[in-house]
Amino acid sequence: MVKISLRVSMIIIGDELLNAKINDLNLQILAKEIAPLGFSFKKCTVLGDKFDQVTDEIQKQSKENDILIITGGLGPTKDDLTKSIIANALGVSLVENELAREYAIKQYANFGREWSKENSHYHMMPEGSLPLYNPAGMAPGIHAKIDKCEVFCTPGVPRECQAMVRETIVPMLKDRAQSGHELFICRTHSIPEETIFFKLCPNLWETLEEFGKVSSLPIISGVDITVDLRPEHQNDESRQRLKVILEETPLKDNIWTYGPRNIEEVIVHEASAKGLTIGFAESCTGGLASSTITDVSGSSAVFLGSVVSYANSIKESIIHVKEETLKENGAVSIETASEMANGARKSLGADIVISYTGIAGPGGATPGKPVGTVCIGVATKNGVSASRYEFRGDRKRLKNKFCQQGLIDLLNEIRSS
Repeated sequence: MVKISLRVSMIIIGDELLNAKINDLNLQILAKEIAPLGFSFKKCTVLGDKFDQVTDEIQKQSKENDILIITGGLGPTKDDLTKSIIANALGVSLVENELAREYAIKQYANFGREWSKENSHYHMMPEGSLPLYNPAGMAPGIHAKIDKCEVFCTPGVPRECQAMVRETIVPMLKDRAQSGHELFICRTHSIPEETIFFKLCPNLWETLEEFGKVSSLPIISGVDITVDLRPEHQNDESRQRLKVILEETPLKDNIWTYGPRNIEEVIVHEASAKGLTIGFAESCTGGLASSTITDVSGSSAVFLGSVVSYANSIKESIIHVKEETLKENGAVSIETASEMANGARKSLGADIVISYTGIAGPGGATPGKPVGTVCIGVATKNGVSASRYEFRGDRKRLKNKFCQQGLIDLLNEIRSS
């Protein structure tokens, strides 16, 4: 039997999102977890904590979708109105729910606390709804049905939303997933989206469409090219053919992996497979590269350490950049980046060390060295080299671009070792 793609939408509730107190992460979480099920994700709506507005939107979207996922508004405070809104949309009252009470008692105990109904109303649920277990927090979620639309509600805290979607909601939806849904992902670096598809590879999009629906996503380091494979192409032969097609284009040297892994995961995996150790000497990135690598489980097998040499005095005293090098060439230079990488490699004893020295702005530019200039050094037992790059963006974005470029250089060095 052919399964029809279910229509899925999302409502995110929270004044704090609209007044820029926090950034939303839950759309990314939901899209990532829902995509493998093959559902048709229609839209995402962000609303403030307005009872009537949210009620109207829920009633509207429940008529347009098969599944509606709502995040936010399930906490213990007065602005947490989701349960009351769902009850209003259903035309029922909030009633005591024994399973919700059990979930609340269990989770409070897991956090070393004792639950009581005086502290929160987690035991109250819209009549006829089902409480959903929250693996990462206190507040139970909600599963209800408005007409033919199934509604799932999770807390807005991203770690709670992710845990509930992954461990509670997705298992409930798997039996309705479209079988054989599969994404082919090609991850590239250093070439803009428009250059790929309008200059270097003008026929690539149409060629890839023979295998399925094509999409591209610009990221900090480059572009992700994704093909949602049609059932007849969900096989090794088609996946290999796609790789051949891509690697016969000018993109060949800019493809760093296939699949959803990020670059730090690939670095840790490939360095570990080769028995290589790595480290950093960071100035303008302020430890960002080290933090990125240590986000990966198992990084301790390859990552030895880092020197955050922000001040020139630290560059000189800790990683032995020569005073004359700094005076003659400046802190942001090929020469300084080379000595930073070499000095840190000797201090850390790592096989490969990457150094960063640059200008993240908004001040600090000098003639010939605009904001966005970064020099990245690479030191190994075979020698030292450095490259200069120029990027654009604000300070935070530039730091991320610097970091990603250094990780690309690191991965290339690992692969050539």
